[in-house]
Amino acid sequence: MKSLEADLVIACGGDGTLLQAAHRFRGSGIPILGINIGYLGFITSIPGNRVRQEMRRILNGEFTISRRTALALEIEGKKKLVKGWALNDALVVRGDNPHLINISARVGDRRLTKYRCDGLIVATPTGSTAYSLAAGGPIISPECNVLTITPICPQSLTNRSVVVNSTEMVEMSLDPTSGPGIVQVDGMTIARATPGSSIRVQTSPDSVPIAFLPEINYYDVLSEKLQWRGEGLSKPKYGYS
Repeated sequence: MKSLEADLVIACGGDGTLLQAAHRFRGSGIPILGINIGYLGFITSIPGNRVRQEMRRILNGEFTISRRTALALEIEGKKKLVKGWALNDALVVRGDNPHLINISARVGDRRLTKYRCDGLIVATPTGSTAYSLAAGGPIISPECNVLTITPICPQSLTNRSVVVNSTEMVEMSLDPTSGPGIVQVDGMTIARATPGSSIRVQTSPDSVPIAFLPEINYYDVLSEKLQWRGEGLSKPKYGYS
């Protein structure tokens, strides 16, 4: 992306809006701050009802930067090579195919396993609270340098999430006996996958700087958004809701 003269991008909405901003300003190095007027808002910093109180601080530069891991991927099929990028996750799913798909997965040059499932997700720590979490994956602190591989509704109940080092390349390929699928990044479809297609996912050099108020605590956000309750749990300053 061409260089821009800006100190901060402000995204008003939910996590989806911030993801769109991350794609639009990818590689610019400009921090993105989210104002949550959406639903959950795991990666937004300011609740919509506190914009007036907090905007002066933001304009005075009173924010911290959390640099988030992103993904680069290549989809190689019979006809062409398609490239993509994601902040949350990259996945292959069966889409409108009525049958389960058969996916072979590798980590680096090592075979992981074969899946018969609705799809397979490769998620960053930021994306661990998105589709991967809904599919039964673990919550990963954004400070961790890892990727998570999570199957979607696998036929085998022993297929579980696997956490790998973020320096590893993850390769997903549709077996010759599989039906077709689609490849998505951050919920957006970018290509169709056919039997024999290979999807290679690795850490992108274009990480994403996300701005937060200094007092924002990741674990407080989890507690509030996931409605964890119990004696002794800390309470977020702003009552994220």
